[in-house]
Amino acid sequence: MVLPATQLTLELIPHCTSVAREGWAGSHDVRPLAELGMRQAEALVAVIGSGLDGIYSSPTARCRQTVGPLAAAAGLPVHDLAELYEAGDFGEPAAGSGQVPELMVRAIGGAWAAGRMLRGVTLMMDAHPRGRVAAASHGDVIPVLLAMLSSDFAILRPRHVGRGGWYTLQFAPGGLAITPHDPAPA
Repeated sequence: MVLPATQLTLELIPHCTSVAREGWAGSHDVRPLAELGMRQAEALVAVIGSGLDGIYSSPTARCRQTVGPLAAAAGLPVHDLAELYEAGDFGEPAAGSGQVPELMVRAIGGAWAAGRMLRGVTLMMDAHPRGRVAAASHGDVIPVLLAMLSSDFAILRPRHVGRGGWYTLQFAPGGLAITPHDPAPA
């Protein structure tokens, strides 16, 4: 395992329901939460609480809006973390993919995205050893991170949660527990 031997509780949140991708004409980085997503983000405050040491987000508007109410309740700023950004159809790394069979390109992209997310977890661990943080990311990269961590720690991969739900990852030296949480009523 490449993670530091420290404790961290990470409330990992797939961004709440956003305005539909189809028909959105602008940059997807500024695509906001839908009205339902705003209610889901507010509902997270009651279930996750304000006892947080840090708030992190993919730099996209919908992720920042997802953790905005938590940040306000905790009196903390939202820190953008590029490692939490979406995978973009798992196209990275672009270099050298011409020599890789097409079947493997997306698998390599998934591994790349999981590694990038793991780097983000490491940065949060380094900044908040033995702390509790919340982070919003995307529905494409969170499952690959959870699969990689589950494999590495020899635990069952958690079930998928819907928009407005989240995962609690409790890291301890040599161990990990992942708890999926269904969406709170919005």
